[in-house]
Amino acid sequence: MTVAVQPPRAPVVTFALIAINIVLYLIQVAAGLDWLDPNSDDLVRWGANLAVYSLTDEPWRLLTSMFLHIGLMHLAVNMYMLLSFGAMAERRFGPVRLLLVYLLSGLAGSVVSALWHADPFNQVVAAGASGALMGLTGAYLADWLVASWHNDPHEDVKIGGPLVQTIVINLVIGSAIPGIDNACHVGGLVGGFIVGGAFAMVSPRASRLQSTLAGMLICAGAVAALVAALRIEPSEGLQMLREVHAAEKAERAEKELAERKKKERLAAIVEERKRGPRTETDEVAAGTSIALEHRPHSLYLLPDAQRVAVTAGWNAVQVIDLAGRTGGPWIKGPRTQGMMIGCAHPPCFPNNPNALALAPDGRTAYAASMEKDGIGIVDLQTGTMTGALKTGKVPRAVAADRAGQRVYVLNDADNTVVAVDLGTRKIAARSAAFGKNRLDEYHPAGIWLAAQEREVWVLDQSLSRLVVLDAATLAEVADVSITSGYMNGAYFDAARGKAWVVGVDAIDRVDLASKKVETTSHFCQGVWAAPVAIDRSASRLAIAAGGRVLVVSLRTGYIVASYPYDGKPTGLQFAPDGKHLYAIGTDPERLTTLDLAVTAELGAPAGSDDLKLLCSTLD
Repeated sequence: MTVAVQPPRAPVVTFALIAINIVLYLIQVAAGLDWLDPNSDDLVRWGANLAVYSLTDEPWRLLTSMFLHIGLMHLAVNMYMLLSFGAMAERRFGPVRLLLVYLLSGLAGSVVSALWHADPFNQVVAAGASGALMGLTGAYLADWLVASWHNDPHEDVKIGGPLVQTIVINLVIGSAIPGIDNACHVGGLVGGFIVGGAFAMVSPRASRLQSTLAGMLICAGAVAALVAALRIEPSEGLQMLREVHAAEKAERAEKELAERKKKERLAAIVEERKRGPRTETDEVAAGTSIALEHRPHSLYLLPDAQRVAVTAGWNAVQVIDLAGRTGGPWIKGPRTQGMMIGCAHPPCFPNNPNALALAPDGRTAYAASMEKDGIGIVDLQTGTMTGALKTGKVPRAVAADRAGQRVYVLNDADNTVVAVDLGTRKIAARSAAFGKNRLDEYHPAGIWLAAQEREVWVLDQSLSRLVVLDAATLAEVADVSITSGYMNGAYFDAARGKAWVVGVDAIDRVDLASKKVETTSHFCQGVWAAPVAIDRSASRLAIAAGGRVLVVSLRTGYIVASYPYDGKPTGLQFAPDGKHLYAIGTDPERLTTLDLAVTAELGAPAGSDDLKLLCSTLD
């Protein structure tokens, strides 16, 4: 005999297994599981064996399913069998071997059950201790056969017949009654027979160390066999099963992420409303205005943040003191005859300043098209135009480097960029034509320096892209396709390495290093082409739409402030401290300062869809 007859003692492991099963059942019922007939979805959430999960990336279900039961009757029958047969088996095998046989044969039953039901169109939710219980009978049978083979005089050979009958009856009943997982029974029986037989073959004369090592080898071999069974070449059905599960898991993860983001977004919206601007009447929220003599084109905040420069028709630039609310004299350049192509509001001349770049000294400015087919050099302190540089046909955007050595000019009619050496006042480099923009079809223009001023980025509306040029040679090195539709404008933060391109359909956030669109946030219903601005923290968007200037949180996509605005806005600019928003516009011509600490009545509670401008965020 391989195992000596044990004196009667309390079956501690059997009682412990019964207690674990009962406690888990009570916890499930307390959590809301139906105590008589729990549904399949609830069982799966608690860890039942389902091939689509167990055979993919949730193999832990093969173990947890052994301790779950499908209702009180299922639990009662299995625990009665465990109490009756488990106690006898524990006295025969000892507590350690009983536990090992129970777990390994239970796992074998779970594996066979999952493989047998690996049909994506006929999934079976399996749970219960029956596989482990059949494993105990199989192990006891193997132990009896080995003992009989060894002619062990201490073995009760009379138990063999009833034991075989019990096994056969259980298998026949499992096959005849629908809903019983007979594959688990067979897998547990075979697994228990093999493991029990291996334990029985260990010589009773082996030392404790030898018995321990043999037991470890048997367990390792059993686990290896189970793992190998899970890694066999998948059938077509199993492969389909895994693909279905992967798709379900991705869909579930996407829904969970969307739900989590929705909750975070609603919490942020409520917090923004709580800490946001106070509500005032339209008259107060409309801000204060300074009348302008000429029709304004564009707006630039000077480095001291106390003044703004406004470019306007009649070939002029004006500097306005924000604190004193006074405008200095208009700095005017020479006029030439001839109507500018695409002019919407005559009189328009070929030389009208439409863009401005500031030199590092904050005093000198370069005004695109203040000189016909060139840029004007303006002294903002003395209020005079001190010179001009020819650059190409109809300059519409200009950028200056921090060293004061070069300015880069976008010639809109040529679709080229030139680099002007300020020391020699000559063109140092010229790009090839890169777009198909036409002056008779108005479009936004823009040029920026990035990558520590080694790159020049240009907005090309004709092909919905940003063009990247080498700053030294102006050779095209890359481009970035924009998904935001007709572009209203862009905000570049070279220090942060990001750009935000605002279109009529969406906002694209571009990573300047990888030269790719990182994420896109879509407007719920789209917006008309209109002036836009983004603050320096890239947390708020200002946009003129429908007779109002709206401030939108880029974190949540909801409107956080609204200001009435009569006429047609032509430019927006956030103050560096984020406390004010400046707007220029026509009908009438004026510069308006909006206080961001106040807002007009929004007319809807926090989280209302009426205030949702962006249907997705830039997170």
